[in-house]
Amino acid sequence: MWKPRAKKLMNIIILLTVLACNNMQKNQIPAALPSASGDLPQATEGITELKRGDILVRPNLNLFPGTSIVPSGMGFGHAALVVTGYRHTHVDSLLAGVQIIESIARDVSTDYQIREISGLVKSRFDALNNDNFDGRYAGNRYRLRLNLPEAQIDSILHFAQAQKGDRSAWNASKAFPGNSFNDSLVRLGLRQNWADNDTWYCSHLVWQSVFYVTGKDIDVNEGYMVYPNDLINADIFDNTPTFSGRMRF
Repeated sequence: MWKPRAKKLMNIIILLTVLACNNMQKNQIPAALPSASGDLPQATEGITELKRGDILVRPNLNLFPGTSIVPSGMGFGHAALVVTGYRHTHVDSLLAGVQIIESIARDVSTDYQIREISGLVKSRFDALNNDNFDGRYAGNRYRLRLNLPEAQIDSILHFAQAQKGDRSAWNASKAFPGNSFNDSLVRLGLRQNWADNDTWYCSHLVWQSVFYVTGKDIDVNEGYMVYPNDLINADIFDNTPTFSGRMRF
């Protein structure tokens, strides 16, 4: 009897993970509280520029099974790719000036579940509203940057943009080359390539786009699911004297 109960419990926990890509209402998520910098992933503080290919991430709760730990992960995290960059000294204006692509777990039409949208825009319509990275999360948002040539950045974004029209789903799976089932779908013309899928959640779309183009696994623990925390903690984003891979703002 324990197996059905365990399976049901796991489904409930995984279902909660979809909230990691959801845009919660203001009365549902408290403002991020400050933490000692030493407790957080190594990061440069502050931000005045976002570039094409940057990854925006909010850390998720640390209770999800298999997630890596970010001490400041208080809310239900999110992840998105920057499509069009911008510069501004005011964070809200900076976010409003960029275009991002993201998977959102909201009750909107399929046309908007994988969407390109401003990094900060207010609307009474869920499909056109984006406050996933607004001031409620100040000090608890991350800009991750890969040190890649422009051609690879372009390919990463092209892959993500090719998924528009797909659905957002908590049970989407990572894809790897050499999977015979995926290869058969490609041969039948049902998939564009081995990494193609028809369902995504926020951090999964980011992860798959990068992995397909570069072969780099930006999931720090290489788990079945990739959480926003796992992107934040990936060693590939560690800062060096000449490159700032991880910034917190």
